[in-house]
Amino acid sequence: MNGYQAYQIYNALRLHYTSATYNAYTYNFKTNVSINSFEKRRDKYFFHRLAKKHNIDSIKDFYHANFIEGKKWIGDMEERYYNERQSRLESLTYRFKTDINKLSDYGFNDLCTCREGQNELLNRLDRGDINIETVAIIDKLVNFINPLLPLLNDPLHMKKEKAIMVMKYKESLVNINREKIKNILLLSFTNEEAMI
Repeated sequence: MNGYQAYQIYNALRLHYTSATYNAYTYNFKTNVSINSFEKRRDKYFFHRLAKKHNIDSIKDFYHANFIEGKKWIGDMEERYYNERQSRLESLTYRFKTDINKLSDYGFNDLCTCREGQNELLNRLDRGDINIETVAIIDKLVNFINPLLPLLNDPLHMKKEKAIMVMKYKESLVNINREKIKNILLLSFTNEEAMI
């Protein structure tokens, strides 16, 4: 991997998170960037340094980790966000289960709907009570965020932006054990008495 390739992936993921229509996974991380535009950048050193440190998959993870933290310029991106994300992904099932236990007072349908312009999952994510991966996984399974967007009561559009980021971020969660996640949800939100 070289600096130009690192820049191509960066540009694709930057568009992925900032554009309403571009999906880096659909377009296989292809964008209209040229080697000339890369060579003219003053910050190309950052891309060369990252290319030496990461392979293609880990550099994507590095960018995802920084974009979800709000770091959009390459010079602001930090390795610690990547390490924190890797830690969350390594214990994904445990963290998902812990987050779901925090939400066990609600019905699953209540978590995926909008009441009076509010959604409990997005509110908990906004407060930092649950991980972004938990909300992204639930959205990956039932696609609840997109229908909520016009219903959210959010005059500053901060929750909508966070919700859109979750929708974009869920594309990066490709190595999840869907069956295990479904079982955790079923055990947490189904009434054991109704199963008898």
